[in-house]
Amino acid sequence: AAIGMDKVAAHEQAITAYALSRLREVGGLTILGPAEAVERGGAVSFEIEGVHPHDVSQVLDSLGIAVRAGHHCAKPAHARFGVQASTRASFYLYTTPTEIDALVEGLEQAKRFFRVRAG
Repeated sequence: AAIGMDKVAAHEQAITAYALSRLREVGGLTILGPAEAVERGGAVSFEIEGVHPHDVSQVLDSLGIAVRAGHHCAKPAHARFGVQASTRASFYLYTTPTEIDALVEGLEQAKRFFRVRAG
């Protein structure tokens, strides 16, 4: 049976809303772009004060969590937000709340590793 794009879109919006909510709990983390899951897709870029995005990415990778780090071929967008680089996590039909929770715990682990006490 087909899933249907309406259900795909509904899940993407719900999982992105959950991710945004959980990411707001991470002290020192700034979401770049809309902070609500309205009028946005399932990719969320952010920065963590005191930890370079490539370092965040490496810690998460060691935990089996895939994100992207850098300027994502979007230097003008980064300039608009006044940052050199960001970490980007993307969510879709197959993303679960448990994976979002693991992402947040991984971010907290990155902060501990780099001795960042923000938040």
